[in-house]
Amino acid sequence: MLAAFYVGPGQIEVKKVAAPKPGPGEVLVKVGTCGICGSDLHFYRGDIPILSQVSPGHELAGEIVALGDGVEGWECGQRVIIEPLKVCRECSYCRSGQYQLCNQRKLMGTFIPGGMAQYLCAPAYGLYSLPDSLSYDLGAMVEPLAVAVHALHLAELALGERVLVLGSGSIGLMVVLAARAAGAEDIVTTYRYPHQGEAALAAGAQHAITSNEAGTPALMAEAQRRPFDLVVETVGGQADTVQQAVNVVRPGGRVCLLGLFTQSIGLNPLLLALKEVRIVGGLTYCRPGQQSDFDAALGIIEAAPERAQRLISHRFSLEQAATAFAAAADKSTRSLKVQLHP
Repeated sequence: MLAAFYVGPGQIEVKKVAAPKPGPGEVLVKVGTCGICGSDLHFYRGDIPILSQVSPGHELAGEIVALGDGVEGWECGQRVIIEPLKVCRECSYCRSGQYQLCNQRKLMGTFIPGGMAQYLCAPAYGLYSLPDSLSYDLGAMVEPLAVAVHALHLAELALGERVLVLGSGSIGLMVVLAARAAGAEDIVTTYRYPHQGEAALAAGAQHAITSNEAGTPALMAEAQRRPFDLVVETVGGQADTVQQAVNVVRPGGRVCLLGLFTQSIGLNPLLLALKEVRIVGGLTYCRPGQQSDFDAALGIIEAAPERAQRLISHRFSLEQAATAFAAAADKSTRSLKVQLHP
């Protein structure tokens, strides 16, 4: 089969490798769509080390083509979405539904093979049925949306609250979708590129403010007019957005960190204490009750597929993986969510 690999900063190569075979409890999936995530771009740029022998990709949808021993409840030919966490299923975290905290967790596309390949082996416990009404493209959007759903659970978003989303990249846009579905009364976003601001408004934000120096007075005016109950940070990298979040959230408010930071950041602890701001970090997803974050994300997309569809800006074949990553990394292409079709 063909699979993509990181071969150096800014370099992706598609190679011919042996197709995997499903082990006990696993299924073999023919990948239909795999999205490029913001974390994939950090690896691509060389900001974070990555295993060069592991195919990237964790935003996945495809079709089951083979079953490993002991797999029940699934059949070849079924269309599925993959929750890309491999966990022990035995520790206290796993047994309580908080498997994202399992000490043995591994995310597909980082330490185990990911979906930028024609075929992928996945644990059967991480499968969700993809409704006939949804394409593989929309199925692959469930994973990043589940990250946003999980973040809002952690931050305890309540009906009618005011939310600020710092950053309108793909995860920031997912937070807008999730916050709108959760009943946020007013959603404000910041954006670096004009097409991101347009996308945030299309996703359901009421206001979009540029994140450059010219936009700072406008953001502060919004915070003074009505302070934000919750600020979700999705920029990461080397940005000074955590301090910004603490500055504009209301006293007693919450800040949720979703951006992947590549260096230590500065924060004024006195202001944090004076305002009694609560900060929580999030990265993946879990099953906080009867419904998992993936279940909730799938329901949001089923209810309004056109909103998620508008966020898909580019589609490429697997053979075009290098071009796809270059497009995703270069916002002059007006990229939002870039997807591969193995």
